[in-house]
Amino acid sequence: MRFFLIDRVTQLMAGQSVEGIKAWSLDNEIFRDHFPGQPIVPGVLLTESMAQLSGLLVEFSYYKEWGKAERVYPILSIIQKAKFRELVLPGDQTIVKANLISLDKNRAVTKVKIFVNEKLAAESTLSFSIAQANDVGYNKFFERRQEYYEIVLKDLI
Repeated sequence: MRFFLIDRVTQLMAGQSVEGIKAWSLDNEIFRDHFPGQPIVPGVLLTESMAQLSGLLVEFSYYKEWGKAERVYPILSIIQKAKFRELVLPGDQTIVKANLISLDKNRAVTKVKIFVNEKLAAESTLSFSIAQANDVGYNKFFERRQEYYEIVLKDLI
């Protein structure tokens, strides 16, 4: 993962919901090109922040339901009904909230919303395929992901 788009998870109820924070600082490199003189957070990065938080919910919900015998990796497979209602600007702190809609051993669906100052800025329904660790093989980014989880889930796990 090149971009870590959740700064802190503030609430996690495996099997139900998760809430996190992402602060969009003006010194973020994305604002240099998107757009000079009128910087805004790209919709694709808002979608990725929704996917990262939802993936965390899917993974922990999976472990709650079926145990941690084998590591799993949620992989975003479908973006449905994505709507971007308000611009997200440098200096904005976004609150990202995801609810688990469905989960089985191979798939999951979440409904995610992003708020800025309690106003709905974006929303989407996201579908995930769930890969088993032995089907994925080694990936150097899995180690970084574990470190990321330890940081963003501080005090929750």
